[in-house]
Amino acid sequence: MYEYDLSLLEVCRLNIVLDIAEKAVSKALESGAHQAEVFVSSTKSFSIDVENNSIKTAEDIRDAGVGIRSVVGKKIGFAFVTTIQESDYLEAITKSVKIAKASIPDPDFVSLPSYEGRYPDVQGLFDPEIPRLQPEDAAELIIRTVDASLQEVGQYEVSVEARLAASAGTFAIANSLGISRTISLASVMISSSSLIRNDDARTSSFEYQSTRNLRDLDPEWVGSTASKKAVRNLGGKTIEGGTLPVILAPLAARIILGGGFAGAVDAEEVQYGRSYISDCLGHQIASESLSIIDDALLKGGLGSGPYDGEGFPTQRTLVLDRGVLKSLLHNSYTAFKDDVPNTGSASRPSYAGIPSISSSNFIIQPGSGSLDDLISEVDKGVLCINTGDSPNMTTGDLSATITEGFYIERGELVHPLKNTLFGINMRELLMKVSRVGNDVRKDSSIITPSLVLDEVKVTSG
Repeated sequence: MYEYDLSLLEVCRLNIVLDIAEKAVSKALESGAHQAEVFVSSTKSFSIDVENNSIKTAEDIRDAGVGIRSVVGKKIGFAFVTTIQESDYLEAITKSVKIAKASIPDPDFVSLPSYEGRYPDVQGLFDPEIPRLQPEDAAELIIRTVDASLQEVGQYEVSVEARLAASAGTFAIANSLGISRTISLASVMISSSSLIRNDDARTSSFEYQSTRNLRDLDPEWVGSTASKKAVRNLGGKTIEGGTLPVILAPLAARIILGGGFAGAVDAEEVQYGRSYISDCLGHQIASESLSIIDDALLKGGLGSGPYDGEGFPTQRTLVLDRGVLKSLLHNSYTAFKDDVPNTGSASRPSYAGIPSISSSNFIIQPGSGSLDDLISEVDKGVLCINTGDSPNMTTGDLSATITEGFYIERGELVHPLKNTLFGINMRELLMKVSRVGNDVRKDSSIITPSLVLDEVKVTSG
């Protein structure tokens, strides 16, 4: 046996992690597995945090591990180890096979996936400048963010919290049915939050930017925008509640429609009756204004990749076409169970767990008109810029507090909102999308413009 040195130089060496994966698959078969799958990752991450306008912490983390899924008949076992040393992952292999043999058979399990065709070529996933980012350069970026925040607040007292996080890693997956793939990925993010104090009033806002290309970062924009929004939020008032149109700006739409609908089209949730759109495939479930594509092939997308968490090739999946539910998102297990094509939607964020299902780049197709255009068309309503709430995935019920928003009257923003929320069921919300803007935000795996909802119950006070 031989050992691997996890130095910075090794983090992005594709051949090492793939060699481990392939060797571990062979060892699992020798140990009694009928089928085996091995996922290996080697990553480096770096972060800097700012509190109360000053840098407080910096953290440099290196992580590596191996996850093994063993199949014996219809029984499945999983084990993982937090190193890539051979002596350690051999022990995990033995444990995985033992767990499989002792498990209860899963009657719906058919097989691990196999694929012998050509994989898609997805560009823009690894910028070598990100793993080369030095601490002093990262500190400069975060200081620029904070300085830009402070410059925007004028006479107001402000406390800025900010964060820069960069990560890069190499990942490999192999199974006993011929899949053997490896890839390097990198991303970087800056966020800033400004807390404004004016006499007895306090308000806050935040902004962020995530990208796979270091040169795309604009720390001045992030910092200044967070503070501008916080100042604009001063003077929040309640309004008279009622049934009103609600505009979801991209950040709010990302949370409500991204988290609240992308999760609903998870085939496993549908199969187990845990989704509010169970038994809706092929039916009109949303307004004709709404079309959604899950696109894992998007250049530089934060959810992009040529293969999924099981090594199966990814694709562009038409989920919603003018309101008609065209497809669910499947991994190999759910695709075999429903006897439908695998959409390559297995998700595996870590070696420490088995694959689940997730969207890749969940893209709400844009319509026409800027956010200002959409506001100008509302006689009396509400703009929801941000919320922290997502729906109950089983019932679809949503009660969303508007953490940042404005009252609209005669096509203009009148004042910020406080203590205001709206309630609606997601099935109803999808049908009430009357307009889709073109103000798309692309710095997330949920890519969406603003949406206009007609006749939503708003409560304030």
